[in-house]
Amino acid sequence: MIFFNAKAKNKVKESTQTKRVIAFSLHRKNAWLLWLCQCLNIAVIALELSTWLLAIISVLLAWQAFLLHNNKKQASIKAVHQNHQLRKHLDNQLQNQQNQQNKPFTTHVSSILLTVFAVLGCIVIAIKANQVGILASMVHLLCFSYVLKAFELKNRRDFYQLFLLGLFVLASALIFRQNLTSSLITLALLIINLAVLLQLFTPVRSFFTHIKVIIMLLAQSVLLAVVLFLVFPRLSPLWQVPLTQSAETGLSDRVKPGDIANLSRSSALAFRADFGQQAVPPYSQLYWRAMVLENFDGKQWTRNKLTAKNKRVLAVNSIDTSVTALSYQITVEPSFQRYLFTLAPAISDQENKTVISHDDYTVSSEKTITQAKSYQLTSYLSAPLTFALSKENRLANLYYPQGSNPKLEQLALQLQHNYPNVQARAQAVLARINTQSFSYTLQPPLLINNSLDQFFFETQAGFCVHYASAFTFIMRASGIPARLVTGYLGGEYNGTNNILGSTGQWSSQGHLSIYQYDAHAWSEIWVAGKGWLRIDPTSAVDPQRINSGWSRQLLQEQSLLNQELFSLYQLKNIAWLNTLRLQFDALDYQWTRWVIGFTRKQQTDVFKRWFGHRASWKTALILTLSLLVSVAIMLFSIDFFNRPKRATVPLKKWQLWYQKALTLLANYGLEKPAAMTVTDFTQQVQAHYPRLAIAFSRLSASYNRLCYQSLSTSEQAELLLVMQQQYHDFVHLVKSDNHKAS
Repeated sequence: MIFFNAKAKNKVKESTQTKRVIAFSLHRKNAWLLWLCQCLNIAVIALELSTWLLAIISVLLAWQAFLLHNNKKQASIKAVHQNHQLRKHLDNQLQNQQNQQNKPFTTHVSSILLTVFAVLGCIVIAIKANQVGILASMVHLLCFSYVLKAFELKNRRDFYQLFLLGLFVLASALIFRQNLTSSLITLALLIINLAVLLQLFTPVRSFFTHIKVIIMLLAQSVLLAVVLFLVFPRLSPLWQVPLTQSAETGLSDRVKPGDIANLSRSSALAFRADFGQQAVPPYSQLYWRAMVLENFDGKQWTRNKLTAKNKRVLAVNSIDTSVTALSYQITVEPSFQRYLFTLAPAISDQENKTVISHDDYTVSSEKTITQAKSYQLTSYLSAPLTFALSKENRLANLYYPQGSNPKLEQLALQLQHNYPNVQARAQAVLARINTQSFSYTLQPPLLINNSLDQFFFETQAGFCVHYASAFTFIMRASGIPARLVTGYLGGEYNGTNNILGSTGQWSSQGHLSIYQYDAHAWSEIWVAGKGWLRIDPTSAVDPQRINSGWSRQLLQEQSLLNQELFSLYQLKNIAWLNTLRLQFDALDYQWTRWVIGFTRKQQTDVFKRWFGHRASWKTALILTLSLLVSVAIMLFSIDFFNRPKRATVPLKKWQLWYQKALTLLANYGLEKPAAMTVTDFTQQVQAHYPRLAIAFSRLSASYNRLCYQSLSTSEQAELLLVMQQQYHDFVHLVKSDNHKAS
């Protein structure tokens, strides 16, 4: 008895465990949808992953697809065997086939193999952490875990963990890109992920039906989401996102010949500038200052850290009152760096404490720019830079490594002897560049040790930084304080009129989009009594680049060297596609300005404008009302979509013939009321149209018999043939009567 009870308990225990295992079943279609969802989630962040990790992930995804396909093949072989054994029993055969379709498809592999693979992967990621940085390492580990987790789907908990990992991967993609395109792609993938989750609970419905349900649910929450976006306090982040060197984009504080030429191959957006109601300055004045590089070691230019750290407050009273002020707003893209852009000299908004001004007339952010940032500036383009030059700054901007470029040093001494005037000496260098066989190109020849001598006297082909470096070196060697400035030149106007006027200005409203290929370098020399003067050697070799933008030759080079796989820049060559591109750029700018760049100050200004200073109870009221409205919309939608729909039964043949006959009579002006019987309507036809009465009466009699009498199959088929002939006779009579009447 005890043995029997123990045996029964074991059976119950085994039955319970079996039910727990069978409780989670991932069907073949769901498994492939989950695999496709993983591929899409990884693709959205693929640009931030290393090549070696992408290779590993591709192998894992291919392995997973092979296991899914292999499971399908094994299930098919087993079904054939069972059908062969049970071919005499049709019902059992269909049941076995249904069981095979409902069988869960898994991608289980050995747990020991998974553990070894996971440990090795983590070790590799840890070793590469110093190269890619902390942030990239965390993203690498997340993506690696996400793909590896799919090999151990044993229960619902594993599926939920995999689903949450996918959401974290999507959220991680928004760290690096938050523009409108990336946001729409992320939203679409979120809908797909949620639809895959819903497919698990209701596998009977189609996947597209689940997508419609998810879109409907998200649409119902839009009102509440908008209200929360506007009224919820803009709190500072609870933690700082770790930075990574590989994530930095744009200019660098270390520049050597050829660096900016490489940057100019990218068509990524750097920042936008909005001048409001004011006219946009001429293209030749749009020198967007980013960094001033004063240290030169013979190979590369670097920033003077002491000058960069010194904060400067440029007061309005230090500017010539006759100089026109130009106010504008700049919205920068995430660069994971701190430098900002300005048209020097400029004054930053005093209320914006996060923008710092420096002694070298550059501005920077208080924190690293990890998301879109907007700031307001006021520039005085005609005002000179500082008239004072300290002894330390003079020595720093005269220094150059002796003997690093002996030919340029000799040329500088000759120019110093022939041109005592500082500005005349600078013009002599520009004239030499203009008259000799120098060329401006994105593909300059390689220089040995970045030799400026080799560039200036041998290759004579380079980009802006080549000419600015050589010019600055010559100025220093000839006794003139000089420095290198990096930033951006020009920009693409996007507004109601994107054509330059006769004065070189855009007069219509709009904004400027400045891309990475607009990166530029120029020089500044010190002239006593005039301060720092901007000298751009590029104007001597390619004037079009300074006055209106890139020449056709440079555009062709940029198109061939563009490093981006998908870029809207290629649409510039087609007029109507370029118009759509500009419209989308304007939409993306508004998204960045009002959604991504919605700051605490803007939120406070909105509250004051809408509710005044005492807005707490009004905010609470709006939140409550929006929540109630959202709940009401949701309940209405649930009631509306779950309301049983009236099934539409297709008309039978005799019903169709009778309805067509009624349509013909309606054309004569005689319509059958819905409540009138067939017999009563036949009498009306006899009263109004005696010539049609006999044919319609026969048709109506057959219709009544088919509708209300119990007929055998043979009788019904015979009567159908009779009614069909009666219908054709009635149509012929109506047409002939209509012909006589006409």
